[in-house]
Amino acid sequence: MPLKIELKPHESIIIGEALITNDNERTRFYIDGNVPILREKFILREKDANTPSKRVYFIVQQMYLSKNVEELQKLYIEYVRDLQKAAPSLIPYTSAITDNILRGDYYSAIKAAAVLTKKEDELFGTMLHPESQE
Repeated sequence: MPLKIELKPHESIIIGEALITNDNERTRFYIDGNVPILREKFILREKDANTPSKRVYFIVQQMYLSKNVEELQKLYIEYVRDLQKAAPSLIPYTSAITDNILRGDYYSAIKAAAVLTKKEDELFGTMLHPESQE
């Protein structure tokens, strides 16, 4: 059964390796096949990966979209080690991501990484983004 996608005006989606941005009107289309898909709300651009957990999220996102994940996994391990050393309280969150990666379920790993970024923001938000204290 095909996946039905509806995009709002100017909303983006990644399908496979292509970033698709909608025009001025709401659009509906159907995708039939096995290809990685990321809606805009889950897309993190590299320039926005500006905290330790967002860097983890970005690498997991790249693993989901990539056909060759070995090099990305090495980088993921490096980022997670650094994050766990800096904030041991985040280990349960990184463990959930790693468990999904080990199962090859990169989409669930992205969702777990989103939880990690929210937790990081709860714990360190004002320290990481002092401009938001205004």
